[in-house]
Amino acid sequence: MTFVGLLAVTVAIPAAAAPSGDGALLFSADDTVTQTLVATGSIASVLRDGYSVTEAPPPPPPVVVPATSNAFARTADTFTNNPLSPIQWPFTTGVPISDGFGPRSAPCGGCSSYHKGMDMNPGQGTPIQVVADGVVTVAQATDGGGLGVYAEIEHVIDGQRITSVYGHMLEGSLQLTEGQVVTVGQQVGNVGNTGTSTGAHLHFEIHLDGTPIDPFPWMTSHVLP
Repeated sequence: MTFVGLLAVTVAIPAAAAPSGDGALLFSADDTVTQTLVATGSIASVLRDGYSVTEAPPPPPPVVVPATSNAFARTADTFTNNPLSPIQWPFTTGVPISDGFGPRSAPCGGCSSYHKGMDMNPGQGTPIQVVADGVVTVAQATDGGGLGVYAEIEHVIDGQRITSVYGHMLEGSLQLTEGQVVTVGQQVGNVGNTGTSTGAHLHFEIHLDGTPIDPFPWMTSHVLP
């Protein structure tokens, strides 16, 4: 919208300037000349471009990427897995076993002198599989010492309560959550070196009604040839 203003200025100017002294001229107010100054102008409206402020989206959460897999960097003739068996080994092929079940010399400060499972060494990053259908009862995704990143799965096999334990997994690799129903052959995580450990390996346990037993003969007798 445009506004137009009219400014009127009235100025009284004498018809003759009055000199000083005796030569002063006399004049009346009627002798003044009145001049009127009329000024016109316009006030133009100012147009501004419309704008809006949009908040930047939050940065995406960091993604934990497992280390490059050295899947089965080492294999061994320790066992044969049957992919059709309802109970299977934690790995799809035989791997070195560096430590067995039972009494031992503690390999590190904080390590147990009675080993409740067996240590399997296929190489860091190797995928670990569920040994039988069951339900996840523990899923520790961060390294809190001890078994580090680990999982426990409860099964019912031949009418008995069996628990399988998978320890020292690679941080960021755990694929399970507590309460999850899992099937044999499903991935648990990847071999790592978390917790109280002297090198990358899977610490694997089998519990019978809550008591750890030697996992090697139990697995050997339950995996179909």
